Amino acid sequence: MKKIVLLSIAFSSFTLMTQVKKTDSISPKVRLNNGIDPFISYVSIAASNVSGGLDQKSRYAGQLYAGLNIDLEKTLGWKGTRAKVSIANRHGSGLMNEVGSVFEPLNVVGGQNTFLYDLSIEKDFGNHFSFKAGRTTAADDFSGSKLYFYSLNNTVNGVIRALLLDGLMTTFPFPTWGARLKYKPSAKHQFQLGTYQLGEGVFDDTKHGIDFSFRSSDNLSVFFQYDWFGKIANRSARVYVGAHQAFGTIANFDSGNESDYFMRFYGHVDLELIDGLRSFLTMSYSPYGGVAKVPFQSSIGLKWKGLVNSRANDSILFFATVGSFSDEWGFLHGNELSSEIVLELGYRFQITNYFGLQPALQYDIRPGGSGIIDNAFIPGVLIEANF
Repeated sequence: MKKIVLLSIAFSSFTLMTQVKKTDSISPKVRLNNGIDPFISYVSIAASNVSGGLDQKSRYAGQLYAGLNIDLEKTLGWKGTRAKVSIANRHGSGLMNEVGSVFEPLNVVGGQNTFLYDLSIEKDFGNHFSFKAGRTTAADDFSGSKLYFYSLNNTVNGVIRALLLDGLMTTFPFPTWGARLKYKPSAKHQFQLGTYQLGEGVFDDTKHGIDFSFRSSDNLSVFFQYDWFGKIANRSARVYVGAHQAFGTIANFDSGNESDYFMRFYGHVDLELIDGLRSFLTMSYSPYGGVAKVPFQSSIGLKWKGLVNSRANDSILFFATVGSFSDEWGFLHGNELSSEIVLELGYRFQITNYFGLQPALQYDIRPGGSGIIDNAFIPGVLIEANF
């Protein structure tokens, strides 16, 4: 049944997408008035493990992301309909192996290759419903916050990292067939339900995001999330809670057994504490330690206005994450593991609206959770350009 549903979604989305007119290559700074808006961004991180860990090394990694946002109401007259086409390239390498950690200090590591990423279409139904389908990932719509993207470490950059460590959540830059239904009855409340194909080799970067096939062995990943937007103590806030379920043949750590079901719960709250100071707290938990490498993860983050009043867009940034490892994962590696803690302190110079420079210091406590690897100190710098 799940195969038939996903095939229907895929066929409908691809049929619609192939009707979008092609455009000539243009400068990323140009915004067109015909409903076709190009975008391009580049992020690079350089960092060094200067003490602790397993080896003292320096690494560099970068990410190019470019594409088109297409308003199909303007281009084809399809009311309330949008499409997106994009490509992504990741290059360089990270420091996770040198540090001995589970969390990667360079968040643009993972899928170091070129991909066709977005190939999706979204349609509004009235004022409250929207439906998106095509080549996409769960990370585009679930378990995310703009506040996460300031972290150089991948503990929360993008989404709550523990969900990705399960190997059952689709994420950038590995697209798959999927669909998401959104219901927003008011400005304060939003509900989302998403289903995604978990195909064989979904995280195989040699397929470049163009393996459009379906297989009888495919698993199904399902997300539900509720968001609330409002005020707490007269300060703007956002709260979301969600659940991730996976169905199919799921490998376990402990003895090579398999499960046919998996679940993880997660949540987030962010709050403006005082003028210019934004905070967040996340938690995620799964009772399925045979599948979940990190059953529990919690992160906090602070984004505060910069030190110079004349530079209103600069920010002081702080992140702290604790991740606890499952007994089954520890048994597989012959160790009794406790937890890994990652601290990060950074300062973002927002030089222009398009360009940012962000030096940061990371401190990894108990890399890998074993307690036998020295704590690692990792200075680094991020450069980001968006057009």
